Amino acid sequence: MDSVELLLDVDAEHFVHRDWSILKQAGLPSQGRHSAASNRPHITLLAAPRIPAEYDDGLAALAEVLPLPIHTAGLILFETGRGQVLARLGVVSGALLELHRAVHSALQGVPGIAANCVPDRWVPHITLARAMNPAQVAQAIDLLPGAHGQLPLTALRRWDSHEKTTTTFGSG
Repeated sequence: MDSVELLLDVDAEHFVHRDWSILKQAGLPSQGRHSAASNRPHITLLAAPRIPAEYDDGLAALAEVLPLPIHTAGLILFETGRGQVLARLGVVSGALLELHRAVHSALQGVPGIAANCVPDRWVPHITLARAMNPAQVAQAIDLLPGAHGQLPLTALRRWDSHEKTTTTFGSG
């Protein structure tokens, strides 16, 4: 799946990398186990099988509203067919909702947008680990610190999963 994502600034990424490291050092699933250069903490705004580069000018224009703050409010779980996803929950602000809706409006011609990304169903979050079982989730919750407070979102990024490339808009 291709995606459009919000990136944190470098200092804020440190907090998430610390979470990833805590999980990894405990032998738990962690996004920190993925060594690809494109593996950065992010908040997905939209995911679809294909997001062509023809939308890049519109995304660049939308990135002009950044930076925006997001407040993290602790941990959240999502159930998947391969176990649970553990993530940091982001508190939705009016400005963030407006940006989310604007991205969807700008990319309305993209087919197959993931249902969990559409306006009114979207939960902003930063993934910490995937495919966790209940015992691993319990251990992770005991190890991880509470919320990280307010973090700046500084750039938009389009991830092309077919070419394995990213295109960044803004200062991130």
